[in-house]
Amino acid sequence: MLKRSLSSVALCLLLLLPVSGWALDGAENWRQLSPKERENVLRNYQRWQSLPPKDKEHLREEWNHWQNLPQDRRDRLRQRYDKLSPEEQRHLRDKRSPRSNDRDD
Repeated sequence: MLKRSLSSVALCLLLLLPVSGWALDGAENWRQLSPKERENVLRNYQRWQSLPPKDKEHLREEWNHWQNLPQDRRDRLRQRYDKLSPEEQRHLRDKRSPRSNDRDD
C-alpha cells in the first residue's frame, strides 16, 4: 500500500501538479514562469494530450486518490518521496506510469 501511495505521488507530481497549479493561478502566473518552467508545463501538457483515454482516466483516478488523502498523509508521502534519490524517484514514476500497467509489480 505504501509503495502504491509513493508511486501515486510520483506520478501525480510528474504529470499533474505543474499543469494544475498553472491552471488555478491563471495566465498571470504563466508570464512569471522561467523559460525552463514553461517548457516543463508544455511538455507535460503535450504528454497528457497524447495519452489514450484509458491512461487519462487512470491518472485522474490516481489524482483523485491523492486529493482525498488527509493533508498530513500527503505531506508525509511527499517528504518520503523528496528524500529518495533521483534514480529511485524515476523508478517509481516509471513503475506507476499508465504505460507500465502491463508489467508485473
